[in-house]
Amino acid sequence: MQFVLFLVAMAWAVAANSIAGRAAAGIAVRFQMGWSEALLEGLFLVFLAVLGFRALDGIALKGRFAGDGLALPLRKGWATEWGVGAAVGWGLCLAAAVPVLVSGNLHARVSWQTGSLQAVGAAVATLLVGTLAQEVIFRGYGFRRLIGALGPSWAAVGMAVVFGAVVVQGNPPRSFVVALVDCTLLGLLLAMAWLRTHALWVGWGLNFAYRAAMAVALGLPIAGHGEFGTPTDMFATGPRWLTGGAFGLDAAALTGLMMLGAMAVLYRATRDYAWEYTHAPIVAAGYEVTVAPPAAHAAMEQAAAAPVLVQILPTTPQTRSVMDVPPEL
Repeated sequence: MQFVLFLVAMAWAVAANSIAGRAAAGIAVRFQMGWSEALLEGLFLVFLAVLGFRALDGIALKGRFAGDGLALPLRKGWATEWGVGAAVGWGLCLAAAVPVLVSGNLHARVSWQTGSLQAVGAAVATLLVGTLAQEVIFRGYGFRRLIGALGPSWAAVGMAVVFGAVVVQGNPPRSFVVALVDCTLLGLLLAMAWLRTHALWVGWGLNFAYRAAMAVALGLPIAGHGEFGTPTDMFATGPRWLTGGAFGLDAAALTGLMMLGAMAVLYRATRDYAWEYTHAPIVAAGYEVTVAPPAAHAAMEQAAAAPVLVQILPTTPQTRSVMDVPPEL
């Protein structure tokens, strides 16, 4: 049943993606808001995905909803969790760009024009919603159902392969194998974020910061897409194994090594969350057993007990010698 729910959830995600794309394109054309098409598509996709996953829960649980379609519990410190993921994602992006920068193959030019601020804001909002949609679909409902069917380890590997294949298939690069390995490792890193926290906050922050730093701050393509607004005009030259070519650093050979290092950093950064949210509480079980002490032990305790004190009360009331005075006195 869990595996069937996973397959249905993935099929619904494909359908929802198609519906969201058509709806966003229609609204953008109708109201001449081309800059908002990707943002609207992400919003519609999140809405449709959550709606469909909740419906699946209702069917599987016979009308009862689990109530965790987004998998973003508003627990104490949720914003800090998102920030921890964002810090790891930002550091991963910089680490992936350092080899290209040190080799002298990274070139940049900053160009601030009228409308640049609006373009940056639209790009950040689009990436914020788009990465949320990715996390809800790939590490949300479907991933949890796959864990129920295969266990956490195999589910993480399987979902990472699916995630990598979907990202690469959208815009196949020349270095197809390297890009598939890099994107699969990124999917494994994001799956690890879920397994360590049982929520999407850390993974969403990591995915967003990695993409935003790459596309907006550095102006490099992400998964072959370079249409995001950014004042930084940056491009990489040199061998494809180092720069990833037109696909971006997600197809560079050294990026995979950086992602392996990011796994170690993420494991360390989420140790408190793993202890608090993933360890099952210890619950007392069994039957209460009361054993009577041996008779010899009870006799020794009785013999060693202190003697009972006896209080002797006076036979004459204390008030007689004070209040009752003889007549002759």
